[in-house]
Amino acid sequence: MKKSIIILIFATMLVMISGCSLFKDTSVSKTQDDNVITTDNPDTIAAEVQEPTNTGDSTQMASTTESNVKTIKITLYFATEDNSAVKKEIRDVQVKDGAILKASVQALIDGPQTAGLYKTIPDGTVIRGVNLKNKVAIVDFSKEFSSANGIAEVVKRISAVNTLTGIQGVEKVKILVEGKDLTGPSGKPYGEMGPAALDSDGLPIPGEMKILILYFGNSNADKVVAEKREVEITKGESVEKTVFLELMKGSVNKGLYPVIPQGTRILSVKTKDGICTLDLSSEFVDNHPGGTAGESMTLNSIVCSLTELSNVKKVQFLIDGQKRESYTHAVFDQPFERNADMIGKE
Repeated sequence: MKKSIIILIFATMLVMISGCSLFKDTSVSKTQDDNVITTDNPDTIAAEVQEPTNTGDSTQMASTTESNVKTIKITLYFATEDNSAVKKEIRDVQVKDGAILKASVQALIDGPQTAGLYKTIPDGTVIRGVNLKNKVAIVDFSKEFSSANGIAEVVKRISAVNTLTGIQGVEKVKILVEGKDLTGPSGKPYGEMGPAALDSDGLPIPGEMKILILYFGNSNADKVVAEKREVEITKGESVEKTVFLELMKGSVNKGLYPVIPQGTRILSVKTKDGICTLDLSSEFVDNHPGGTAGESMTLNSIVCSLTELSNVKKVQFLIDGQKRESYTHAVFDQPFERNADMIGKE
């Protein structure tokens, strides 16, 4: 019975884990020896050894040190024998030229040193590149990474994501295979993934399940159309943020189209007195294709989706923390109300 429950939890995580930030710990200590850094929990590594943003063996640290090799005591995540849980292994990892992300991923590939724990990364997998951009670790694996399926596929993602998000400056992880986004069973990319919350037995902690009503643009680009979707609301995450993250993934129905400009990031979101203030990165403006129709699809998709929530009546947009007078054409510095005339039939 217990094993059936475990399998069910992992099966649920197969489709729910992407884009959700589930777990964050914040304990760090540093020894008197500058070449040894320890972390008691899956948290932070000193900023001096963060991964540079370029890739390859020739990466150099942003600041110079007396030695190009440091010993990092880092928390890695490996599977139990039956793949029913993910357990921590804290061990020393040799880091050359400050490439801590690469060293951590290689340690996962090499496998655990603790009895009873097992590799999660498929044999033959190699690292094609590692990159850190906007607090997102981007790891490009060789094709062998895709050989695991089912529960094993979920376990290897949790292993990689939880390990890398335990490093200071890394909030999410994006996995590529041969330069292309890792995709789920639905065929859609997992995108940027946050760490999975784990209980004391190493099992994912399921969040609250909720049915959201999301709106996407129709083929004529003149209406937004509703799509119901059951999602997991991660503990500690707001429903408003989850709505936007789901909009970024796009529709699962034919004939409906995503409307969020590529590269857009949520900087913050909060709701007070019925107004949801959504602070987005500059890509939301800079990467928009333009045009009044496209602009209308984008804004009405977001506003209609968020105002489906009982506590949201209006949406105020911010870009990099500031109000803007206009988007591409529309007045953009005032809260938007729901426009029922823009809602088409399913």
